[in-house]
Amino acid sequence: MESFGETFEFSHLKPIRDLIYEHIRRMIFSGELKDGERLVEKDLAERLKVSRTPVREALRKLETEGLVVHLPRKGVVVKGFSREDVIEIYSIREALEALAITYTVKNITGAELEKLRECLELMRRHTEVDDTENLFRASQEFNDILIKSCRMPRLIDLISTYQEYLARFRMVTMKSRERKLSALKEHEEIFKAVAERDVERAEKLVRNHLRKALETYLKTFD
Repeated sequence: MESFGETFEFSHLKPIRDLIYEHIRRMIFSGELKDGERLVEKDLAERLKVSRTPVREALRKLETEGLVVHLPRKGVVVKGFSREDVIEIYSIREALEALAITYTVKNITGAELEKLRECLELMRRHTEVDDTENLFRASQEFNDILIKSCRMPRLIDLISTYQEYLARFRMVTMKSRERKLSALKEHEEIFKAVAERDVERAEKLVRNHLRKALETYLKTFD
């Protein structure tokens, strides 16, 4: 947390409490703040050079979201994700993405298909040299294009709510060489189904992709 104050930037466009909330939230999802790490209100306020009130409000919002928890004699700590949390999040994401892909198949443009093809090529290259960081970026872009191509703004917003959760989980699952290879194949199959306008197959493949990712992540609890 040494870089907290250095990386925080104020903006007149949003209330300070919202900026603090977003900043701490990003640190949790990036893994900079570890599971079980204490978040001391006074220390955060000093680092950010703000009063304790907006920090307190931000922590309450994070607690409502389930990202931090207040423990007796310990205070506020980063909650982390239980096995049940992960299963729930993946189940919600599967339902939402399965719906989105049915509209993506119908609405995606030729230009968007070409962008997906380019992302796949990048994913192949990064997988070949085992470049996890750039593979993650290319995979994220592929997924973003797929979702946005459904042309359903409210559905896209719902999915984006869980995007940071899945990004954190994906960073874990992508550490496995075996998972990198299987995920690449799954993305290739999804692309083929979308390009061929095969709604039923595309939906089935998306569900299968997320279930395999869940299966891989759950192994971290063993």
